[in-house]
Amino acid sequence: MNTQLTDLMHRATENLEPVTPDLLERSVAQGLRLRRRRTAIATASGAGAVLATAGLIAGGIQLAGSPTNAAVAGSAVPTAKPSAKPSAKVTPTTKPAGVNLKQTLATLKGLVAAPGRTFSNPETWGEDDFAGAAYVVNDGHGAARVDVLLSGGGEQNPCVPKRAGCSTLPDGSVLYVSKESPVYSDSRQAEYGVVSNYVVLFRRDGRNINLTSYNGPAEKGKQHTRPKPLLSVEDLSALAKSKAWKLPPVSPSKGMK
Repeated sequence: MNTQLTDLMHRATENLEPVTPDLLERSVAQGLRLRRRRTAIATASGAGAVLATAGLIAGGIQLAGSPTNAAVAGSAVPTAKPSAKPSAKVTPTTKPAGVNLKQTLATLKGLVAAPGRTFSNPETWGEDDFAGAAYVVNDGHGAARVDVLLSGGGEQNPCVPKRAGCSTLPDGSVLYVSKESPVYSDSRQAEYGVVSNYVVLFRRDGRNINLTSYNGPAEKGKQHTRPKPLLSVEDLSALAKSKAWKLPPVSPSKGMK
């Protein structure tokens, strides 16, 4: 059956078209939006798990105290032996420190700052293994959103397979760049006219730095305010390579794919 399933999957996918740059960009943007919501979803799921565990424990205690578990009259009741004292004290595992959202926001501002530029609408999102930050930056020629996402890993390397816009750096990491990509794939693009410059620096351990610059104050829903994004792909590439970023710890089993 495994062989048949493999053959069927191969036949179903052999004629599919490769991923286009436009589709890749829309997938990346959607991924960023989903990660912004992940904190709330993870929190809700964690609370549900705690309640479920508490219910199982309570049910177990009630079952253990039920008369149906009492020893039958006349039968010997085994005497519990005291558990042996552990010979060594167990040291709890220390969880790696997560990223600091305020620090990520401050780093973004520090790297983008230049004479004549003003910053507004600060925004942060994320949790232990990823951090996002954004500002609306105005240099006197129109407000433009600039954002960053730092990840501990788990995402697909955009340069596997290698495509246009990819380059390999001397340390083995890869850099993917996309220039002036439209944010909409339908008639709304003509209405709003927002385009973005985007880069991702994908390190060998799977961690990555994503930077996006728009030619408007928001990714979607607002009109563009300038012909081109505030920062070029060359500017963003230089920011991605900066040593100032404090990346999250490497996520378990999430190296380069």
